[in-house]
Amino acid sequence: MRSMLFFAFIFALFVPGFATAASGVTITLDVRNFPTNGSDGYTDTTASNGHVYSYKYSGGNGKKGGDVEFDKADGHNTTVVLHLHSDARYTINNVAFPVDPNSQLSQPNPHAPTTATIQDKNEVVQTATYKVSVKDSTANTTFPCDPQIINK
Repeated sequence: MRSMLFFAFIFALFVPGFATAASGVTITLDVRNFPTNGSDGYTDTTASNGHVYSYKYSGGNGKKGGDVEFDKADGHNTTVVLHLHSDARYTINNVAFPVDPNSQLSQPNPHAPTTATIQDKNEVVQTATYKVSVKDSTANTTFPCDPQIINK
């Protein structure tokens, strides 16, 4: 499903003590109900109704917008806060963890309409995915975001 939003949180676990300092990293997701023009930094995705939307991540502490790096698998919980920063018609519909082989990821509290918190136990090396579904209340449709989380 290449039409889905893809977003990578990269958790590199090598530098002692970094996980605690990096807790609370904030990511912003902006979505629009029209396709990218190809040079605006947005990526196209297709909603459940077949309409093309576009999105753009920013923030994090990685090399590109939205990437996050947490160091050292030492059991200190690390947190990523995702803010949907778009007009009021868009809300976070759901956050799920379809691939999490070591049960490292969770959503500790119910999310607010435009904010979700993802917690990583940060105990083991793994590759995991989470799925954020965004709802467009005007068009009554949803579109998924299927990022990847890698603990190294």
